[in-house]
Amino acid sequence: MSFCGFWALLIPLEAAYGASGHPVGHAAGQVTFSAAAIKGYYAQMQAEGGLGLYRWSQVLDCGFLLAILGLGWGLATLGARAARPNSHARKAARAAAFFTVAGAAMDAMENAVSFVMLANPQGFADWIAWPYSAAAVAKFALLAAAVVALGASLALNATGRLIGRPELG
Repeated sequence: MSFCGFWALLIPLEAAYGASGHPVGHAAGQVTFSAAAIKGYYAQMQAEGGLGLYRWSQVLDCGFLLAILGLGWGLATLGARAARPNSHARKAARAAAFFTVAGAAMDAMENAVSFVMLANPQGFADWIAWPYSAAAVAKFALLAAAVVALGASLALNATGRLIGRPELG
């Protein structure tokens, strides 16, 4: 169900973002750490009439973060259940679950700051770009760590079972 929700939100999210005319991709726009750059993006979208679609993409992104949370949590807990108790594979899967939750929390913080900036696209305080971008960087790092931890869990589980080492998986 989480997988379906992930795709059901990703498609309209990408469509709204693309139609908004945002001049750079998602990641590049989120990690600028520059209020001037962000205000420039907003000004360009405002001039081209796409700022409303960009706002809509931010609303969809809130749902998308919940889908990521559900998908990541589901896969991580599945990995933990597939591994033997107290094995390294189970510990790695639990780490993946933690990183997923932490990454989703950072995404929620980033979205909250984004809505503050969008409330006054040309007049928001310049310093607010820093927590916005810092939350985005943390989100990307934590979600990448979740993927790595989940991959490690699966590899440890398979290896442990193939070579008969229960402490691995």
